[in-house]
Amino acid sequence: MHETRRRRAPPRSRSAPAPPPPREFQQARARESYERLLQAALELYAERGFHATQTPDIAERAGMSVGGLYRYFRDKHQIFVELMHRLLEQNRLEQDAMLDAWERAFEEGSADPRQGLELVVGWTWDAVRGAPPDLLRTYMAMSYQDETFAALREQYDRYERQAVARMIEKVAPRGWISSPLAAAKVLDLAVEALAVWSALHPGAASRGVKEATLEMLVRYLAPPSGGKR
Repeated sequence: MHETRRRRAPPRSRSAPAPPPPREFQQARARESYERLLQAALELYAERGFHATQTPDIAERAGMSVGGLYRYFRDKHQIFVELMHRLLEQNRLEQDAMLDAWERAFEEGSADPRQGLELVVGWTWDAVRGAPPDLLRTYMAMSYQDETFAALREQYDRYERQAVARMIEKVAPRGWISSPLAAAKVLDLAVEALAVWSALHPGAASRGVKEATLEMLVRYLAPPSGGKR
């Protein structure tokens, strides 16, 4: 296997290692094998759960030997890290495109603040609900227990907070929000937690939570009549 990795800049001060950079392959066959293993792992983690899936299961689903799998990954932990990194990066790119489109429409006067908040809440809800429950539980749990997953989650949470902060700066009246970035962190934590809870507790208990979350954000970012402007 001929494989190289992109050089990354020295990490800033942090206690956890930086998430792995995207892989590059010189041979199409190596790239195809790598993709088959990731797809097989995604399917099995969704079907059986991360802890019940072993590397021989992934190799068999991918139509490869266990030795072939170990040419690309040390263990199932590394597979899960790279798989989640890819999924989070795809989400980031799609979210950036969505918010960029809303920002252009807002500046042109064809979109309003509530529509921007609806996009943020709806995007988070859809992303969480689209994830297999066991995969979601495992990722959330490991982000608190495993330093590599903690760094990965922090990296993408930071991207999202910065994007939401830019939106807050546009939709909130001047002076109403003293720190858009701090407000974005609060909103990000609240919306994600509520979306995850709703996804893991479907049924009557979670009905109306999404709508209530949106109303909370609208009230937070828009002052009451006669408030500070």
